[in-house]
Amino acid sequence: MPLAACTAGGDGGAAATWTPPFCTIMAVDTSDFSYLSCPRCELALPDGAVSCFACGGGGGGGQPAPTRVYRLLLSLATHDRVVPVVLFNRTARTLMGCPADDLARFFAAHPGSARAAAEALRGEMCRVVLRAPARNKRSTGAADERLRVVSVVPLRDSFRPIVDALRTLYPRS
Repeated sequence: MPLAACTAGGDGGAAATWTPPFCTIMAVDTSDFSYLSCPRCELALPDGAVSCFACGGGGGGGQPAPTRVYRLLLSLATHDRVVPVVLFNRTARTLMGCPADDLARFFAAHPGSARAAAEALRGEMCRVVLRAPARNKRSTGAADERLRVVSVVPLRDSFRPIVDALRTLYPRS
C-alpha cells in the first residue's frame, strides 16, 4: 500500500504512517551517517561547531556541547518495491547499538569498519513504521525528502547491534 493512501493520525495534522509487513535492508550509506546537533534546540550544526548560532546552546557556561546524532540512509525492500528511507537518532541506535559519536570514533580508528557495518546490515529483515517527511524549518538536507523510519524491530532472534559485530571483527589491540 502506498504511503499516500494511508490516513493521518487522529489530530488530522499528523503525518501519515505506513507499516509494511516486513522489509529487507538492501543498502546502507555509512559514508555520511551523522551530523552535529544542538542539545537545546536540536538544530543541525556544521561540523566543528562549538555552539549553536540560533539559540546559543552548547556555548559553555555549563551547557552541554553539540553532540553527533544519527542520520542513517538506507534502502528497504518491501514485498513490491525498494524504498529509500532515513533513520534519525533514536531509531538508528536500535540497529547500531551505540551513540553516533562512539561509532564515528570507531570508524576513524578502524579503517574499513564503515563498509563492514553496511555489509553487516545488508539482508537484515525488520519490521518498520514509516512516516512521510516533515516539512519544517529545521532542515537536515536531502534526507528530508526520504520516508522516515520512526520504529524498527529486527526480526532475526539472534540479531546483535552492529557495534557488537564490529567489535568482534575489530578487537581492541
